[in-house]
Amino acid sequence: MLRPALASLLLAVTLSSCVPGGVREVQFRAGPAGGEVLASRLLADGVVPRDRLVSVEVAVARAPEGSLLVICGRQWRLSRPWGLCTHLSRKLAPGLLTEAPGITGGGLLRGGVQTVPTSRLEARDVVIVLDVGVRGEQLPALRAEAARLSGTPYRVAGLLDRDVGLDCSTYQNALQHALGLPDVVPFNGLWNLYLPQDALKVPGARVLWVGVRGG
Repeated sequence: MLRPALASLLLAVTLSSCVPGGVREVQFRAGPAGGEVLASRLLADGVVPRDRLVSVEVAVARAPEGSLLVICGRQWRLSRPWGLCTHLSRKLAPGLLTEAPGITGGGLLRGGVQTVPTSRLEARDVVIVLDVGVRGEQLPALRAEAARLSGTPYRVAGLLDRDVGLDCSTYQNALQHALGLPDVVPFNGLWNLYLPQDALKVPGARVLWVGVRGG
């Protein structure tokens, strides 16, 4: 049974056509090379320095271990009410990600928190790679926490109780906590959920790469 917050979100979106983040569609275009990207404006502006705009495969391959991957579609759909960006993953090691996929990604049927190959993202429209403060010396602790939480069941919004379950956002927050780092996704009081897209709004999050399918 879906959590009441999810039902409320679906109802609000249906009645008001209000999209989390206010962006219904994104078409990234290349800007001057060498510039920095303001994460909080990335979806609205759609401009990426040409040396940071790459294919999805290249973005995932270049993502540093420990970095956060924000997975997005090109267009918002009612079937994906979270906004343009509907999932979060993290580079755990070369060729490997750690994540807590949702219903369509197999979370309910295949064990929630899990380690998966990076090839899982090849069919995604957009992958945004963020530096969220994880450094090389913290990687052993990151991997240990991912192993400890492996198999934690999926549950929408996590309810702040890790023993009950984790969703894609609260799982990544849990990994941050194990390293003494702040949340990568804040609680969204308006929607009463942890929205993956809000990872782009967190102060200090730095855009490393923007990968676009077919780019």
